Amino acid sequence: MSLPGGRAAAAAMVILCAAAAVAPPAEASPLELFGFGARSSALAGTGVASADSYEAVYLNPAGLAHVKRKRATGGMVGGDFGLNMDGADTGTEPMLGIIYGSALPLPLGGAARDRVGLGFGLHVPTATINRARHPFPGEPTYVLLESRAHVISIQFAVGVKVTPRLDVGAGVIALAVLRGGIHVSTDAAGRFATTSEQQLLTRFAPVVGARYRLRDDLDVGGVLRWVSRSDYDIQVTSDIAKVVPIELPTMRIAGAAQYDPLTVAVEAAWRARPGLALSGQLQWQRWSAFPLPTQNPTTGSPPQDLPGFHDTIVPRVALEHVHAAGGAVVSARGGLAFAMSPAPEASGTQSLLDNHRVIGSAGLGVAWPGASVPLHLDAWVQLHHLLPRRHTKDADAFDPDQTIPFDVLDTGGRIVAGGLTVGVDL
Repeated sequence: MSLPGGRAAAAAMVILCAAAAVAPPAEASPLELFGFGARSSALAGTGVASADSYEAVYLNPAGLAHVKRKRATGGMVGGDFGLNMDGADTGTEPMLGIIYGSALPLPLGGAARDRVGLGFGLHVPTATINRARHPFPGEPTYVLLESRAHVISIQFAVGVKVTPRLDVGAGVIALAVLRGGIHVSTDAAGRFATTSEQQLLTRFAPVVGARYRLRDDLDVGGVLRWVSRSDYDIQVTSDIAKVVPIELPTMRIAGAAQYDPLTVAVEAAWRARPGLALSGQLQWQRWSAFPLPTQNPTTGSPPQDLPGFHDTIVPRVALEHVHAAGGAVVSARGGLAFAMSPAPEASGTQSLLDNHRVIGSAGLGVAWPGASVPLHLDAWVQLHHLLPRRHTKDADAFDPDQTIPFDVLDTGGRIVAGGLTVGVDL
């Protein structure tokens, strides 16, 4: 009879719909992509050896040892993604987020006087708290760019002045992790029913750094950021033997929604003359540990090829000029960076696309430190130019019954981002 087959199909549909209903909407942190804070973003991500405000919670917590007074800062950051495949736009969503930061010196006495500073940072997307959107394995996708700007990030750090020349600091970056399960069964009337339980957990990524004043005009700094990762893992089970005489396999909806690699950055900041500072940074990133974006839903599925990413080095240079104009202090900023792609050519069964990026940045800051209400206004803009790249599939990498998603694919495009913050000394 056709009834069992129809009910089996219905049961499978219930499981798939239930799984889709809880697939967490999560995308990745914008911190590594654009930076954190208006000053650093305008300086192409530099600041490891010079940041001394709330931006130091991400750049280098040691800089918090130089906080002189309490300051609260809030603002907006946005980005437009013009990514394309064979000249066609991918339709990647724009990003808009709210940022907040604060820093303050701890009013300690004795040997700790004027030696310890605290900082807090927050980035909240306006559209979603967390989003995960990954295609079927093998489907072409900009795995590092399409899912890097829609995730909440919470940061906290402390900096300590060990000696007049040496500062150290430590902090954490907190991201959300989703764990849970869905169980499909039947009620007393033989109708399908689902029960689900999900838990939003927290994963912490430590950040440690140090800063040293080699000369009165030269500071050097280094920072180590552990892997920052947001995962989701939902188990879908069933018990429908009373209605359908078949056993459906356990399904697992799992993957990495956001991944920033283990990072080490070293930087030198040279004050060439009063009001003029030059910064140079080298950043190493351990992309070779990049995980599969999505796990197989069942244990019987053929294993996926590994992404095969490689480690990268990102150079950054920046210039900042500060001068007084009446009762205001004006800061003009600019920088350049080259972000090497860690992804290999998509010639195999995986189609995880990425391009080298040339990043140009600029910004302007205006402060009124002597006003009755000391204000700090900062604006920045970045342009990421994706260098053109061609991917050619190797037919020998596929089984005869596998579908090759494309023969040749050209990728490129640009990303434009910017932001504005307002800070108030308290």
